[in-house]
Amino acid sequence: MPPSPSSFPPRARLRARVAAGCLTTALALTLTACGGSDGGSDDGKATDAAPGPSALADAKNAVTVTLWHGLGGPAGQALQNEIDAFNKANAGKIVVKASFQGNYADAIAKYTSATRSGGTPSVMISNDITSGYLRDAGQTVSAQDMAAANPKDLDLDKLRPAARNYYTADGKLLAVPLNTSMPLLYVNDKLLDRAKVDRSTLGTLAGVAEAARKVHAALPDVKGIDQPLDGWWFEQLTAAAGVPYCTPDNGRKSGGATALSLTSGPQRTAFGTMAKLYTDGVGLDTGDDGNAALSAFAGGKTAMMFNSSGAIGGLTEAGMKGYSALPYPLSGSPSTAGAAIGGAAMWVDRAGHSAAEQVAGWRLVSYLASPEAQERFAKASGYAPINTDVDNSSTWKAFLAQHEPYAVLGKQFADTPATTATSGCLSGAMPGVREAVVPEMQQAFSGKKSIDSALKAAQDAATAKIKDYREQAGQ
Repeated sequence: MPPSPSSFPPRARLRARVAAGCLTTALALTLTACGGSDGGSDDGKATDAAPGPSALADAKNAVTVTLWHGLGGPAGQALQNEIDAFNKANAGKIVVKASFQGNYADAIAKYTSATRSGGTPSVMISNDITSGYLRDAGQTVSAQDMAAANPKDLDLDKLRPAARNYYTADGKLLAVPLNTSMPLLYVNDKLLDRAKVDRSTLGTLAGVAEAARKVHAALPDVKGIDQPLDGWWFEQLTAAAGVPYCTPDNGRKSGGATALSLTSGPQRTAFGTMAKLYTDGVGLDTGDDGNAALSAFAGGKTAMMFNSSGAIGGLTEAGMKGYSALPYPLSGSPSTAGAAIGGAAMWVDRAGHSAAEQVAGWRLVSYLASPEAQERFAKASGYAPINTDVDNSSTWKAFLAQHEPYAVLGKQFADTPATTATSGCLSGAMPGVREAVVPEMQQAFSGKKSIDSALKAAQDAATAKIKDYREQAGQ
């Protein structure tokens, strides 16, 4: 899961929320300005074919690749370490200049501005919910096309299906995932033992809800569960119910998403199950801050927690012992339902960039997605490696033997079906959608609104955001 605005300092948090609220309109206006071009050459004119290795081989001088990203902390340092290694290995041929652009909201806002004024980066690392906009903007060349034109570089079949599924539309991979997270269920082993909770019941949402109630009944001073009440988690409840979050087809086919879907029977059951835990006093409301949820769990205030796989590192930093990570529970059929990924992916920019620069950018993407780089990056950052060849590494196997939560995460990746439900909603309006959904769901979880009225209000408000985006983008 990418850092949420709530994880920033108060002033930065306000800026991020303002940016998220304005982003949908800004992106749609950018699409109009861009004219939906499918890409461009040196002079910005649209071209069709992805460039091949000869474009780079024919370059007379070292090719400079600019990369923008929103990764801070350990992940940002791990990325820079890999870029330094790539530059060393390609000395005299390719020079990569990476630039941290602030959090994900800041980074995409700067990219949006650059599409209007020129000066976009060669490679853009952008978070999951900006994928719809980046597809619609037509500034990039698809990963599918670059891989086909450069067959000796990255083998797309090595990418984990769940991660590849998220960044695919109309059967074509748009971008290559770099840092990928998934939701997990964290449990305090001692508290569950004291409440005599059977771990085998925690594979379903109903089982988790029953366990939360059992804990709170046996240990009144302990809440059964907490989770961040931000947009990603309402999308997870939908994917785990096995139904699309937006229609038609989660925006994955021609025409894109036209509306949000929140009121189906499976969603109503899943959302209602979680909301009732909170209205009954079984869940602990920590707001939309993932760090606050983590602190409450680490402090023994709650026996279970839904949080990103990135919380593994946070719990380690907090010095918590005696906890286990379990797969995210399902409320739908395991054949169609599962967790949706979070994180960010690498996009190769085409408009305004030479063929040699595009190929050099693809070489960098291929390197960062390689098993060796992904293993190092995963160990340093806490994200899951997206290249399946990492699974065969003896050093990775030894790492998993010492870090069980990572092994659970890897198994969940392997077990998650690549379906429409688990692909998540692909829409350029997603930042605005989250802004519309979260307040309504917080009202339901606090008991200020019924679950049915909150879901209907959220669906209507988010659909209006999608329609507004489509109208401004000329879709």
